[in-house]
Amino acid sequence: LFGQYSPGNICLIKCENCKSVADEYIECEFMILLIDLILHKPKAYRHLLYNVLHQDTLDVEMLVDVFFGNFLVFCMFSLSTKNLLNTSIGVSR
Repeated sequence: LFGQYSPGNICLIKCENCKSVADEYIECEFMILLIDLILHKPKAYRHLLYNVLHQDTLDVEMLVDVFFGNFLVFCMFSLSTKNLLNTSIGVSR
């Protein structure tokens, strides 16, 4: 996925078929990956499953953060929808 010239100096390799970068998340920071996971971007999940998670070095902290973030987004969406519906019913009366 990348070539390393020296420690910290990498070059992303392009696919031979489609000429696009195979995985642009290699050079991204952890917070960008976490935000994209919360936003349910398929490329972020693909990067997490194929390039980050290994059976011997499973990073449970990241998975807990993603699931907790998704849970919070779902709760906030549910609460705001409930409040919005209650407010609109009161106005229509």
